[in-house]
Amino acid sequence: MNNEELLEKALCCNRCGTCRGVVQDAIPDVAFATQCPCGMTFYGAYEPSGLMYMARGLAQGDLKWNEDLAKVLYSCTMCGYCDDFCQRGYRHTPAIEILDELRARVPEKLKPAKIKKLSKIASTKNNKLDTLLGYGIVDVTGNSQVNTILFGDNAIIANTEKLKEIGFILKKRDKKVGCFISEPLPPVSADLISAGAQKELEDAIEIIDVKIEAHGIKNVIVYNPESLSVLKRFSKSGAEFIPITRTCAVLLKSKKAKKIKLPAVTYQDPCHLGRYSKEYAAPREVMNKLGLDLKEMWRKGDNSLCCGAGGGVRVNNPSLAKKYAANRWQEAKATGAKVMITACPFCNANLMQGKPKDIKVIDLTSLVAQAYGYTGKEAR
Repeated sequence: MNNEELLEKALCCNRCGTCRGVVQDAIPDVAFATQCPCGMTFYGAYEPSGLMYMARGLAQGDLKWNEDLAKVLYSCTMCGYCDDFCQRGYRHTPAIEILDELRARVPEKLKPAKIKKLSKIASTKNNKLDTLLGYGIVDVTGNSQVNTILFGDNAIIANTEKLKEIGFILKKRDKKVGCFISEPLPPVSADLISAGAQKELEDAIEIIDVKIEAHGIKNVIVYNPESLSVLKRFSKSGAEFIPITRTCAVLLKSKKAKKIKLPAVTYQDPCHLGRYSKEYAAPREVMNKLGLDLKEMWRKGDNSLCCGAGGGVRVNNPSLAKKYAANRWQEAKATGAKVMITACPFCNANLMQGKPKDIKVIDLTSLVAQAYGYTGKEAR
């Protein structure tokens, strides 16, 4: 994107300020009335309109990169609320495209060391994907005839326990599923965008697309929402990328599972599953089928508040990510729920920060596996 294109996109923002708040009829608590994690924590420069002005200034040459600008940019979780919200009005500022471009433009000397580390795609060496073989999932590297695969994303590729749960769930579908096990696909995620590593992302996506097309893959099941969103946005393979929450929802409709006994629960909508991938219904369908008593937070669905982990914030500035998480916990406690359900490993990890002692945090796929009787010993 050149300066003229960046300026044209940034000029779409007229600083109306609407994206600061949640559009609902009544506000139960003034603390729940604003939305942008960094904007509600700091001040105007950190709000979406401030970031758009930053883009405008850089494009026009009125601003030059410095530590202060980088600090503001890296405080943004890139949750996408401003972009999504703006689309609901008469004028659309493509904030996600603009923020992606700004991340790519940050000079190397101004990038924090922890952010730079995100530009490296997770290693596929010493992966644990062969765990899936015990659940009947085949290695498509050997040209197995399957058209549906599980994507070995960065959250599961070395996580044996989560691979067991997912393998168990997929086995319940009674449909053959594959995975690139001996030669894993590059485990891309939104970390690459957070680090401004667009070239690395493009190269990895090209490898993924070539392999998917060569093996005739039509459906790709993805666990990590941050991997799901970049695959949906950038892949040109023609395959359908399906969140595992949707896979679980379809499975529960066709194959009955036992109800899960838990006190009242609430649910955190992951930004990359909801706003980026437009999947709000499936997790709620799953919770309904499991018989859970869902107490929704006031900011929910497309008005949901980011957990605070995204955009590299949790990696680069854990104390700031904890502040963002505290905003969500304030709202979660107001529901009276005793369990926070998540569908994203990064929401799970960040919400563990400052977690109230009397509330549990549980991943949704773990509950689905439990409902079908998972013990961890089912592998062949």
